[in-house]
Amino acid sequence: MAIAIAKVVRTGTFLVGREAPHQKCPKQTGYTPAAAIRAVSICILGVFWGCLLPFMLAAPVVAAPTPPSGEYSIERSATAPDIQRIRDRGKLVVAALKQDNSPFFMADEQGKLVGLDMKLAQAIADQLGVKLEVNRSATTFDQVVDAVYQLDADLAFSKLSRTLKRAQRVRFSRPYLTMRQGLLVNRLQMAQRANGQTATQMIRNLQGKIGVIKGSSYVGFTQQKFPKATIVEYSSWTAVMQAVIRGDILAAYRDELEVKKIVLGKPDAALQLQTIALTDTQDAIAIALPWDSGQLLAFVEQYLDMMQINYTTDKLLEEYSGYLKAVP
Repeated sequence: MAIAIAKVVRTGTFLVGREAPHQKCPKQTGYTPAAAIRAVSICILGVFWGCLLPFMLAAPVVAAPTPPSGEYSIERSATAPDIQRIRDRGKLVVAALKQDNSPFFMADEQGKLVGLDMKLAQAIADQLGVKLEVNRSATTFDQVVDAVYQLDADLAFSKLSRTLKRAQRVRFSRPYLTMRQGLLVNRLQMAQRANGQTATQMIRNLQGKIGVIKGSSYVGFTQQKFPKATIVEYSSWTAVMQAVIRGDILAAYRDELEVKKIVLGKPDAALQLQTIALTDTQDAIAIALPWDSGQLLAFVEQYLDMMQINYTTDKLLEEYSGYLKAVP
């Protein structure tokens, strides 16, 4: 059915109605141009919606997408991978220095490893429900750190000092033992170099030879603390002590525990050596772990906190006095 729009010239109005080809449109009055325009607009909108509505009704209703089942509840293992790896293996591998170092790790008369570090290592293995295996292939402290970095060990308990250089390769727990650093100085050489200086002044500007253990943290400590000194590295602490007693070097540099062990174990050495504790220094002993063993680190630190493992030199000497061995 067609819509007819007729213009009546004489009246100047628009008439909207149905087409009647055989009838003459009667004269209409009362329509204005604005009303006619509104009527035409309504007709056009009616045609538009009349054509569009059937398509809208026929279009399928698309529901909002829903996440697949389990997308936000991914199945997780009961234990973190770094800990699960240890449990699957059935043993905790701990790296320690080959040479005994009382009271931290040493073999007793029956060949069993004892000492503070071995006690802590065994306790952590027990908490994980696995056996303890100690890897003592390292001949230097830096090699102990390397064993952890290369994943040849899960942990390192080896009286390890925390240093920034080592922390680039492994993670460290919080310290379980904090000590000061100390010097054993040859009395004769000290007197010869005094030139009116006090012992404190001499130590601040130490320029002689200082003996340290090769591959230990004290190589770096000496560079930081005594930049004018000459560093001489020895394969063992025994070799360092023999050198300072002979006068080959001015001083031996290590932690205050080792200094006190010399005084306690070799009283005669006090006649040749002067002990100096550096009160403005600190040697923090901690556990080393692979840099990607974050959950194992959290486990170890929680154990240390729960058991309140915080040793000082005096506390360690008191608790492990029976394990102390003098340097030969």
